[in-house]
Amino acid sequence: MTRSQSTLIASRSAASRRSVSRGTGLVRTSSAITLRSPEEIELMRSAGAVVAEALAAARNACVIGATTAAVDAAAMAVIEGHQASALFRGYPSMDGAAAFPACTCISVNDEIVHGIPGSRVIRDGDLVSIDCGVKLDGWCSDSAITVPVGNVSASSLDLLRVAQEMLDTAIRMASPGTAWSEIAEAMQDLVIDAGHGLVVEYVGHGIGKALHEAPQVPNCLTHSLVAREDFTLRPGMVLAIEPMITLHGADPLLDEDGFPLGIATRRLADGWTVVAADGSPAVHVEHTVAITRRGCEVLSIPVGSVPPGASRAEPTPTA
Repeated sequence: MTRSQSTLIASRSAASRRSVSRGTGLVRTSSAITLRSPEEIELMRSAGAVVAEALAAARNACVIGATTAAVDAAAMAVIEGHQASALFRGYPSMDGAAAFPACTCISVNDEIVHGIPGSRVIRDGDLVSIDCGVKLDGWCSDSAITVPVGNVSASSLDLLRVAQEMLDTAIRMASPGTAWSEIAEAMQDLVIDAGHGLVVEYVGHGIGKALHEAPQVPNCLTHSLVAREDFTLRPGMVLAIEPMITLHGADPLLDEDGFPLGIATRRLADGWTVVAADGSPAVHVEHTVAITRRGCEVLSIPVGSVPPGASRAEPTPTA
């Protein structure tokens, strides 16, 4: 589940006025970045393993003819089986909508994030994004997958490939001393080169005892990131990195200062579901990762497995 990112109208070199938060139904976080101990990271790894298992069950349930509610129920059964808490269920809205009613966000086709599971039937050719957050023994993990169902178009499969490459690139580059802006620029270049659309206003986030912690973790360069919100990775940081892109990009792709122009979005009447304004297919992938002295370790995976781009460095003591 994402945080929102408002952009500054400024040049890359200017430190201008503070960005204004847009209501997205998400709680605002503090600005302090907390560094986690090796013991805390191990506890987050356990929560991440539950998230991975819940998403695997959801993926298996995501078939032609199933409802999105059935997919959500498959994930919830895993979470309950581990006596964990579903972080999204009951999550409060900041702008008057009812609290989120399910354990997963399920967004289909042009729905980008925060889709509410229900009676919608999954059809051949659908792109189904499933986002899941878990708290176990007081520690959180957040991850997302996009499932291509049945005969999905080649363009949609390429869209998913690019999103996964963004995530893998971020994981591979994430190491102490690296500025997040360097990683964000590498991620955006993959999308711009492919001609797809970047979702600028919804971003990743820090994570730990709470689902949403500092810092904001955008998937591209933004005015606000360059002007005042960049951060340097340090051992002990734990981040949820979550690229979101759409098949069609803005025209032009960049503004006059060379920053990506995010695609237009709108929120549905349910107060949660965010869709691409032009109806373009969207994908969303995410991992919770820990920064170590030797690189980046992915926590939202089954214990013992290593996804592309990850290192298996042991968590190190924090400064």
